[in-house]
Amino acid sequence: MCLSLCPLGKIDGYIRTCFKIILVFFLLGIAAINNGCEKDLEWEESSQGGQLVLFSFLSPDSVFSVHLSKSVSHSSVDDFERVYEGNITVYKNGVIADDFIFPFDKSWTFRDDISLKTGDTVRVEAADGDGERVFAETVIPDAVGIEVVDTAVVQQATRDNGTETVLQCLLNIDDPEGEDNYYQLIVFEQICRNGLSSACEETKIDYAKEDPVFYVRNLEGSLIGGLDFGGCFSDHIFEGTNYELTLNLPVQYASAPSDPGADRKLLFILLSHKREYYDYYRSRVVAEYGYDLPIIDPIRIYNNVNNGIGLVAGYSAAADSLIFENGNTP
Repeated sequence: MCLSLCPLGKIDGYIRTCFKIILVFFLLGIAAINNGCEKDLEWEESSQGGQLVLFSFLSPDSVFSVHLSKSVSHSSVDDFERVYEGNITVYKNGVIADDFIFPFDKSWTFRDDISLKTGDTVRVEAADGDGERVFAETVIPDAVGIEVVDTAVVQQATRDNGTETVLQCLLNIDDPEGEDNYYQLIVFEQICRNGLSSACEETKIDYAKEDPVFYVRNLEGSLIGGLDFGGCFSDHIFEGTNYELTLNLPVQYASAPSDPGADRKLLFILLSHKREYYDYYRSRVVAEYGYDLPIIDPIRIYNNVNNGIGLVAGYSAAADSLIFENGNTP
């Protein structure tokens, strides 16, 4: 799943390598979540289980990955049922790119001989030994550039009428004209010692979603405020323009580590998604929020797999970084 996705702005060769590694961890996190969510998806779709479940997240120049299983009833102690005699067929721009047997003893399988680029239309079909067939189609979107244009250590008001010190970052997004675009902003901290990639520690930063782009729109199907949609947002307030997104991070990230020879790198990754992933992710967050609230009707989780359950979605990525060498501040 090592990814080499897009131009990375001002990121040097070392950061390019770390960017690949971080996105591997990010997608493994998605895979881990989805391994345990067939039961929840099934609960929205059918109380009996037995539907084919198909997941695949596709990006340029990455290893093709796919999950195939069967859903189980909501009362089952298992998260999913394995598929025996499963088969996957992949079409790229209408032509078969691969056809293979899905290994019954794996949750995910990987194929490194499928090469994808932005603009490709990808159709994934799956079948089992009982004759059940499902399919889904997506397009690999273009990456949209992100750039750190300014940083400052500032004071901001808190909800209890106090103040706090934060590292304020202004990020420029060059949104394309003529189409609706969907994004996800994820931020990682890297602590690297003596300039060695093998001596780096990566941590995902759970930042506050305070910029207007993160606000929930009434037309998006959720009237619940205060939910964290994992940095997903659309371009509805800045369509076709350059937008400066304000991101406030705890002030602890505004300097180099105290350890001699250690540097702090903040990596801002902008994922460009298709609408299907955006709808899936947000509906899933709302559904999980409502599971423990009996007064809320069940939320249907978005699904683009015909005759089955799951998601096949394309994405691309761009990134920029801040580097605080030992002893330096912004």
